[in-house]
Amino acid sequence: MEAKLWRARALLELGELNQAGRELADAAALDAQGQAMPDLPYDWRISWSRGLLSLAARRPRDARVAFDHVYDVVPGELAPKLALAISAECCGDHFVAARLYELVWRTDRSFVTAAFGLARTYLALGDRMGALEVLESVPDRSSHFIAAQMAVVAARTSWTPPERLTERDLLDAGVRVERLNLDVERRTRLAADVLSAAVSWVRVGRPNATPTANGSRVLGCELTERDLRFGLENCYRLLARMANTLTERVELVDLANATRPRTMT
Repeated sequence: MEAKLWRARALLELGELNQAGRELADAAALDAQGQAMPDLPYDWRISWSRGLLSLAARRPRDARVAFDHVYDVVPGELAPKLALAISAECCGDHFVAARLYELVWRTDRSFVTAAFGLARTYLALGDRMGALEVLESVPDRSSHFIAAQMAVVAARTSWTPPERLTERDLLDAGVRVERLNLDVERRTRLAADVLSAAVSWVRVGRPNATPTANGSRVLGCELTERDLRFGLENCYRLLARMANTLTERVELVDLANATRPRTMT
């Protein structure tokens, strides 16, 4: 049975779901020999693998049942709680998912996946400030710190409708992009997202702007549509020069041309 379980896991990681399912079924048959309740595996790893297979096959409800069994067998472990949170989120049960993600994250800060999951569920529940607070709590010593900071930028800009954006959101996002230690391509893409959100914010009337908003700058651009569009155009042209394919380069150049404000030249 041990070999069957390992083979099922390897096939699952390769994306061979049907073969993984057959290996797992063989393992479950071996586990059921001599058991009074063959439908309830004696070895919790069978239920764990079934849950992973169900998630990979986009059957989150089946995954939730499997992980719930694992949780009953090893209730003190954090991994089953995290797995249950992921399957609950995939089922659209964001309230339960948030509760489980929060339990894992508050117990062990090395489970950074729980922080990202908790932020996602908060956003789905309409609690943007809660999501930002969670992402900010990822320690700077974590290997996922930069990813968390990039998520903060996205939550403050591109993940928020323009009518709900504030001047502070845009200024904060711009400062974070400038401070993050990113390669040129990632920095430029993130800057483009921020400037694009700023353009949309200006177009909806600059809600929650201060009286001195015109003097504020985001990534070197004044908070006016004309200046922001020039900045966004520059981002698209820089990305076009770094594009890996001709198709991508043409698309980015077209975006740059469409973004550029009308001029006399």
